[in-house]
Amino acid sequence: MRHAPSRPSAALRTLVLTGTLALSLSACTGPSPTGPDASPTPRAASSATPEATATAAPAPDLVSRPLTVDCGDLIGADGLSSYYPSLALVPADDAAGDESRDGEALEIVAEADGTICTWQDADGATITVGVARFDGESLDELANELVATSNSVPTYGVEGYFDTPGGVGTAEAFSSPAFVVARSTTFLEPGDAEPVVSAVVNVLQTID
Repeated sequence: MRHAPSRPSAALRTLVLTGTLALSLSACTGPSPTGPDASPTPRAASSATPEATATAAPAPDLVSRPLTVDCGDLIGADGLSSYYPSLALVPADDAAGDESRDGEALEIVAEADGTICTWQDADGATITVGVARFDGESLDELANELVATSNSVPTYGVEGYFDTPGGVGTAEAFSSPAFVVARSTTFLEPGDAEPVVSAVVNVLQTID
């Protein structure tokens, strides 16, 4: 007589199903990602806080006193005749368009209520001279600027500089308390301006 096979109990079936389900879930589910934390990490405050752009202290205003000199007395034309034949004073209105009367140095003279004069030689070349009077600190300010931007000239007898801004030879000299500017297209090198600068400096030394 054959016996029917015994069937597992309900409790055993439940245990098997639970174990199978657990294995299935563990096979389908991978380990948790270990990448960077998705939440943003606040940046540490930069220790090098940008500083405000340094601004150079403005240069002090130049301090001047009006300097009025008769153009006929400012330059000894007779003494320069060997360099510039028939040197003659040109009225300001007639010389207004001459390029020797332009330039930053002469603007400084004009703003200081100085004197600006132009002469013309027999060949038609013009020479413009400007003189202004400043206090010692202002003269130092002007000279320091030229140290960096122009060329020192030791032959003027005083502190002097020469350059050719705009293609026009320009000599600048300091005979305290005067600031002297001489400009001409005939000034191709420092020595060309030396007779004019020396003549003006000699005159200014007699003016208080």
